[in-house]
Amino acid sequence: MNDPHPVRWKSMVGLGILGALLGLFMLFFSHVAIDMIVTVAGVAIILLSAIFLVEGLFLDAGGWSRWGIFGLAALGLLVGIVSILAPSLLVVSTGLLIGIFLLIYGIGEIAIGVGMVIVEAMVRMVLVMIGIFSMVVGLFLILNPMLGLDIFVWLVGMYLVVLGLMRVAHGLNERDTGGKAAVTRL
Repeated sequence: MNDPHPVRWKSMVGLGILGALLGLFMLFFSHVAIDMIVTVAGVAIILLSAIFLVEGLFLDAGGWSRWGIFGLAALGLLVGIVSILAPSLLVVSTGLLIGIFLLIYGIGEIAIGVGMVIVEAMVRMVLVMIGIFSMVVGLFLILNPMLGLDIFVWLVGMYLVVLGLMRVAHGLNERDTGGKAAVTRL
């Protein structure tokens, strides 16, 4: 019943190599990777906005304004087109928005940590530390949003390289043991 499929190790090795190559691409060509991600996001925004546009034209439900949905769809089409034509603009604005969110979140965590009186000091200290860390990352993204997103892409690239190499090693181990390796599941 639990016999391994003979192709399993090959797919693990293949997907591991693909993941590692994608990670290396993200590490060495981070600006290209960011532009590609933004372009794909722009195409997705355009497609979803086109669906909203059609729904807005033919909407007969009560409570929703046909022109409101139509206006949101037109705004979405504009954002999608701008993200394809000038991806750096969307990247910078995304970095700024994430930075502002983290700054506000950090201030809130610090306020909660300082204002709590019925909780242990350790819990309060953890909340304050989370708030400080969020504020530092938020300020970093606000001051330099492009570099912050580059670092994010580098981290994802490193993760994919490590994950890919682990999958390759696991697939080769699976091949060498012939699928007879003991696997414990939690």
